[in-house]
Amino acid sequence: MKGLRSLTISLVVCLLSHGTMGQDAQFSQFYAAPLYLNPAFAGSIEMSRFGFNQRIQWPALAQTIKTSSAYIDHAIQGTAHGFGAIAVRHEESIAKLSYTYVGLQYSHMLELSGDWVFRMGVEGRVFQKDADFEELVFSNQIDIVSGTVSGSSGEFFEGQWQRRGFDLGAGGLLFSNNSWIGASVYHLTQPDDSFVDNDSKIPRFISFHAGHKFFLKQGGRLSRLEYSFQERSVTLAANYKTQGPFAQMDIGFQTFLEPIYAGIWYRGIPAGAVGTINRDESVILLAGIQLRSGLNIGYSYDITVSELRGSTGGSHEISISMLFGNSLKRRRGTKLPCFYTPNL
Repeated sequence: MKGLRSLTISLVVCLLSHGTMGQDAQFSQFYAAPLYLNPAFAGSIEMSRFGFNQRIQWPALAQTIKTSSAYIDHAIQGTAHGFGAIAVRHEESIAKLSYTYVGLQYSHMLELSGDWVFRMGVEGRVFQKDADFEELVFSNQIDIVSGTVSGSSGEFFEGQWQRRGFDLGAGGLLFSNNSWIGASVYHLTQPDDSFVDNDSKIPRFISFHAGHKFFLKQGGRLSRLEYSFQERSVTLAANYKTQGPFAQMDIGFQTFLEPIYAGIWYRGIPAGAVGTINRDESVILLAGIQLRSGLNIGYSYDITVSELRGSTGGSHEISISMLFGNSLKRRRGTKLPCFYTPNL
């Protein structure tokens, strides 16, 4: 019994110090979570924007994972400045593990020669990590005869634990009317978030993202009084992310026949890169609607194709965003071509 209890303690400590909470949450609709992806996106639409994302991962398993994010950003009229705020909460049912942060972002736009624009952004965040060890059951609490659970385990980390800290992130984004390429890095300060050993720095999260939008033949005219047509386009994009030993690539395409869009994506490392761990190999199906009013609603479902297939229940994700205010008048016609950028 003592050996089993020691093993249980070791597993819990390992989980809390270096386990899943040591890796950032992910969104399949990564361009529908722009401020989460890269602080350079703050103010990039050059209107005011509010958005919400929620992901429920592997609902068929005993231990589920839920991530929620809300954000707002704004571009100041007549300037190159953009501001944003984001709040994220990541929850895991085991020991009620949770990671919550609130971040403020600033971005600055530089109009380059030709049709290219560059945005740079920074983020400062405060975070809090929580766990409730009252939810854990150790072997010395179990009566092997009756199977009942009672009493205290007597372990040193019983009860509720909490850890707080400050962190920084930065990113850059280069784009034209058809293409974009960006990079971001979070956890620049690599804060310690361990509950027990004070020696568990969060590894830096690095992302590289790029894409190209192909405009097709225009759709029907939207109004007899306005010379504006429905957008018809196909966008190819990719997002490579790495953190510690983990690495993944999201790659796929999306078709937009205004106001409806649909796409298919693959998440994983296609070639099985040596020395990396792939957390969640999936095929992602996406559909949504984007209105000229600025409202966008998207839903995606992850079909697990890794060794966990058939047992996880996949992953569900929804994104909602709304634009409001007047579009800024740019000296050039360059417009960020990423997904969920309405042709206003």
